[in-house]
Amino acid sequence: MPKSTFFRLPEEKRNRLLNAARTEFGRAPFAKASVSNIIELAGIPRGSFYQYFEDKQDIFFYMLEIEGGTMVGRLQQELIDHDGDVFATFHAFFDWLLQAMSENEHRDLFRNIITEMDFRTAAHTSLGADNKKNLHMRDFLATHVDFAKLNLERKSDLGVLMHIAFGNFMQTITHYYNAIGTEREFTTDDVKRRVHLALDWLENGVARTTASKQ
Repeated sequence: MPKSTFFRLPEEKRNRLLNAARTEFGRAPFAKASVSNIIELAGIPRGSFYQYFEDKQDIFFYMLEIEGGTMVGRLQQELIDHDGDVFATFHAFFDWLLQAMSENEHRDLFRNIITEMDFRTAAHTSLGADNKKNLHMRDFLATHVDFAKLNLERKSDLGVLMHIAFGNFMQTITHYYNAIGTEREFTTDDVKRRVHLALDWLENGVARTTASKQ
């Protein structure tokens, strides 16, 4: 987490520093990104950076938590807008997330984050990274999801459903990023089709019923 001095900065300067970090971590994966470049892009003295953050890892993980918080907020709003319908929420949220991850100004950043992801990065980008956030998200889902539309034995099984849905999205977007610049490259429309197809299968099933086979 940033030092207290960071939070005492004017909002414009905080945003400038974070935008510089987004640019640098989009230019290069974490291991090759440079604090010097972040400092130059932000237009601050080198000594000032270390008054705000311990090191490169500190600002990187804070940036991830900011991005993750934006995603959580969007997911919650979609659930409210769709009256607790989980699958309608998934379809709308993943469309928004795909657009955010594939736009020119964001694509390289998310590509580096996702293709270089390890367990520490995943912990900071997941929905509800720490225990407090997890509890808050579980409470939100428990009070906003329309469980009458789901065939779950227990409400806690919603977590399994979400892991499957988000796991499929992450696998598909990773495949998209890894294929960029190769003969296997495909479009964001292809990604969207695959994501929605998997959601439809998850909601309605793939196996034919006895009646449908006749």
